[in-house]
Amino acid sequence: MAGADAQQAMAKSLGHDDTPPLGVVDFLLEQPGWVAAPFLAATPALDDQALTELIDTHGNTHAAGIAQRQGLSSVLVRKILTTGNDVALVSLAENHDAPLQRADFETLKAAAPALPHLQAALVDRHDLPADVAVALMWHTGPHLGRRALDQALAVTTDALSLAIEAAAAIGMAEGKASPHPEEAASYAVQKYSRHELKEPLVVRLLRDGDMDRFYACLDKLTDIDRATGEAIMAERSGFALMVACRAARFARSTFSTLVRLGEDGAQRSTDQTFDLMSAFETLDDASAERLLGFWQVLFAGAELADADDAGDTRQAS
Repeated sequence: MAGADAQQAMAKSLGHDDTPPLGVVDFLLEQPGWVAAPFLAATPALDDQALTELIDTHGNTHAAGIAQRQGLSSVLVRKILTTGNDVALVSLAENHDAPLQRADFETLKAAAPALPHLQAALVDRHDLPADVAVALMWHTGPHLGRRALDQALAVTTDALSLAIEAAAAIGMAEGKASPHPEEAASYAVQKYSRHELKEPLVVRLLRDGDMDRFYACLDKLTDIDRATGEAIMAERSGFALMVACRAARFARSTFSTLVRLGEDGAQRSTDQTFDLMSAFETLDDASAERLLGFWQVLFAGAELADADDAGDTRQAS
């Protein structure tokens, strides 16, 4: 191990050398990726072609070191992404100088659910597109919920308009996604007609585990469709539910009860609960409504796209 440490120190010392000894370079490049990483991350002696060939010849072992380079080119970004190597993807996301494009963020977002360090690296990037951050909330651990929300709140009305146009292109229409079971829908209509459709009823249905009626009444009371409602309740940090309750003008006590009754409510620490309640108090209604509107397009549209794909598969078979 001491030998490897010494080799890594040598790699670091040669990292900024314009003309390092070729024999030493060849030796370093044959070492494990973590040993060669300091050299690969900094050396000006290797151009994009040489670095690309290194990834080709050494597989994923050197990609993580290359991902740390300042002034990384878009060509190398794409090459690193194609490796799919966990360490390389995290290193790339942590490199705030890397010129990531929308497609690159989408690739990283897709890998994020299984990689907590990648989740943290993404939510800390200043150039993370807000609409990507919106979806990323469902791919981060509970402890990152607030940071992902802060990024998502930057989503603009223009982005929402574009999302609606994209959803319309695949046939999304109001009320088309996730219809409620007939009995639950009738129950909600009945409660509404009797002026009994109020926040305490929604709380009671969730407490009783009557989820079909819960989602139907939530929809009737707040216009949150079932697809979005299910996604909100499944989001582990509780910040999605906080946004929905704020947008729906629910009372603070209603939100407090709903978030405790949710699937992760009992596992949430006192500090996490306090953070949720503080966010509920400070989030403005307009931002909550804008973000909720984006989610509704996101989840209803995704469901319809999945249904269309299934239909294509059936026809092909």
